[in-house]
Amino acid sequence: MTSSRLGSSRRSMLLLPATVISMGALCLAACGQASSSSIELTAANTRKDSFSVIVDQYSKANNQANELLSIVRQNDDEQGTAAAIDDADFRLSRDAGYQTAQGTSYQPFYEELDRAVSVGTTKKSYPRLLVTVDAQYTSNPSKANDSACRFLGVFAKNSHSAPWRVTDEPTVTKSLLPKVEIAVGNQGIIPSRTSSLSIPITRLAKYYSLALTTYFQEGVLSRGLKQADFSTAAKCWSLPQLSTNPYVSPSSSQRLATSAVVTAPSPHMVALTTANGGALAVFTLHVDLISSSGKNSAFTWSHRATDPDSYLLPAASGLHSIQIPLLFDIAVYDPPVAASKVAPRVVGSYWGPLLGGTETHQAPLDA
Repeated sequence: MTSSRLGSSRRSMLLLPATVISMGALCLAACGQASSSSIELTAANTRKDSFSVIVDQYSKANNQANELLSIVRQNDDEQGTAAAIDDADFRLSRDAGYQTAQGTSYQPFYEELDRAVSVGTTKKSYPRLLVTVDAQYTSNPSKANDSACRFLGVFAKNSHSAPWRVTDEPTVTKSLLPKVEIAVGNQGIIPSRTSSLSIPITRLAKYYSLALTTYFQEGVLSRGLKQADFSTAAKCWSLPQLSTNPYVSPSSSQRLATSAVVTAPSPHMVALTTANGGALAVFTLHVDLISSSGKNSAFTWSHRATDPDSYLLPAASGLHSIQIPLLFDIAVYDPPVAASKVAPRVVGSYWGPLLGGTETHQAPLDA
């Protein structure tokens, strides 16, 4: 968990003639459009004392890593997508001269367990937890649960003796989280391949990779994506609004062709059956962000102090195109077929750029 958790944006600079493009601006999703008035991830008989210890240990370790930008310490409490996004964030922050995850000063993240549900294990996997945590930068820990936002964390163990580590960590809107069906104790029910869902559980990741690619390339909202997902009216979670070039300043006379291709990198998914027969799923998507210069123009990638994302690529001029990989943690509510008037809904996300993008010194196109 880093400073971009609740929407504080990091900015990088691409410089064109009379043009400044910011690659780190976040468009924040609105909190409305819940499928009922009071839905939340909950279990009446949650073993809150045990889960609170796990969350407290994670919170302390993660805050230590954030305070020192320590990748080693961070990897003691994170792995998978969460670690990949935050490791890149730490490296970029260091390159920009940051001393902590928040820049030159440090304020700890206060976290308070809301609810936790365990995910059933198989012979091939170790236990996993799906927890919701109220988290907020605040000088008063008691104020953490005043936020409308919630950290939806997937905790996993690599062995029975290994520590719990966070693998996925989308930030979600409290009012959008559905109740989860509990089988015994605090164990949630995993949707089956034959569950009657609006989108078959086996196709969910592919479905949303296509939906996001369509939006990022054509500006068409479909497949459970709504305009509210790209609004700046709330502070919970974010998706980049690539198709309308939000990275180009309003005063710019030029526009880059900016798009993205989204893929589901693996079938990895954590999903629980909701109380109404739907599903709440958390999975990862891979995004290739592509920007190309217009005719008879080229742009320069320039590093700027205190601007972490400007260090994603080596400084260079005369570029025709760049490609930067990103990872998305995404949380989706998939309603049952019986709820025909309820659309599938993205309820949260966490995303960040990775190092290792490509740049093309191709000559600008002729007019």
